[in-house]
Amino acid sequence: MANSVNGCSHRPHYLIVTFPAQGHINPALKLANRLIHHGATITYATTISALRRMGEPPSTEGLSYAWFSDGFDEGPKSFEDQKNYMSEFKRRGSDALSDLIRANLDGNAAKHPITGVIYSVLIPWASTVAREFHLPATLLWIEPATVLDIYYYYFNASHSHLFYKEPIKLPKLPPFSTRDLPSFLQPSNVLPSALVTLREHIEALDWESNPKVLVNTFSELEPDALTSVEKLRMIPVGPLVSSSDDGKADLFRSSDEDYIKWLDSKAEKSVIYVSLGSHGDGLWEKHMEALTSGVLATGRPFLWVVKETKAEEKKSCFVDLIRGDDKGLVVGWCSQTAVLAHPSVGCFVTHCGWNSTLESLENGVPVVAFPQFADQCTTAKLVEDVWGIGVRVKEGEEGHVDGDELRRCLEKVMGDGEDAEEMRRNAARWKTLAVDAAAEGGPSDLNLTGFMEE
Repeated sequence: MANSVNGCSHRPHYLIVTFPAQGHINPALKLANRLIHHGATITYATTISALRRMGEPPSTEGLSYAWFSDGFDEGPKSFEDQKNYMSEFKRRGSDALSDLIRANLDGNAAKHPITGVIYSVLIPWASTVAREFHLPATLLWIEPATVLDIYYYYFNASHSHLFYKEPIKLPKLPPFSTRDLPSFLQPSNVLPSALVTLREHIEALDWESNPKVLVNTFSELEPDALTSVEKLRMIPVGPLVSSSDDGKADLFRSSDEDYIKWLDSKAEKSVIYVSLGSHGDGLWEKHMEALTSGVLATGRPFLWVVKETKAEEKKSCFVDLIRGDDKGLVVGWCSQTAVLAHPSVGCFVTHCGWNSTLESLENGVPVVAFPQFADQCTTAKLVEDVWGIGVRVKEGEEGHVDGDELRRCLEKVMGDGEDAEEMRRNAARWKTLAVDAAAEGGPSDLNLTGFMEE
């Protein structure tokens, strides 16, 4: 790839900055690799706490790192820490980015000047810093385009009235119930501070005359959502997931457990894969009995990821129960993309985090959706009603779920009925479209090239 884009004398140099969470870092680094492939230089910035969890970050020509302290280098340890964290992160992060850009422009302007800032979810202040240096700032949206639409309409005075009655009907989007909205917009929201940050995101986009958003989705997956908000120019560049590139190991963990050999011994599409994400302990605590009894009641083989934590005694007994089932294998970590790509896996029980959902789509694996937080509720709605690749667990009063409901969902997805066959056909179709979108010369790849040329 040439060292210039559209005839420019310098390589584009993007400063990418993200929130220090695994679900934010992984897609951002995938984007960085693709930009480098197309001739860009990347400086990636996030906090020291992320580096300490990550271990050895990937070394790639054209990629450098800028680690900064958010005042919580070991991560927040208490509820009070959590309350203070976002304001400290904003203050220290803004200073760190300003210093970084200033040093670059003062010292390296003739060689590799920063030409733009790409910032991810939860750090709208990065666009303010970019404007101070007259640099273009682009939001990298790492959730469904549909979710960005919902937030935009919710915070927009001319559309906010649409949320007052059900079904909630927004332009070009499917009808939603309250339970389909992101958890921050539901009455039970436990993080009101997140709403403040999300409003700031929308205000930052509204401030721009021609706001562009790089979205971790692909055009076939959300065609209407990508054009729902006329003010926003959403550019689909996904799926930004591990299986789209060279399949390197997860940045945050590795494992010597031979789960692939165990999968090799199972029949095609026979295994239930259970993984509740990097923050799955809350779901465990609330639904451990239903999860355990529902999976075991099917009598099917299962591969279950149980994060190794300082587990409560109650949780430990359920872990012992699933470990004791001779049909299953319990691991502390696995390469999710390798597991989902394995032919023996027939179903994915997931919290519907966006990275996990895209990995499921790209590998053609049907889903039992068990959403809990943030965008997961909306993603579960799309999984079941729009893309037709799974079923969503139905909660009873006060969010209670029983084992029979879990078993029902698993049998509906894993069984021999017409519903299961249709989900498998849909999953196979989405797999083809997802792989084609991310391939070199595919729609998302061409969108990224067009973004760079502009």
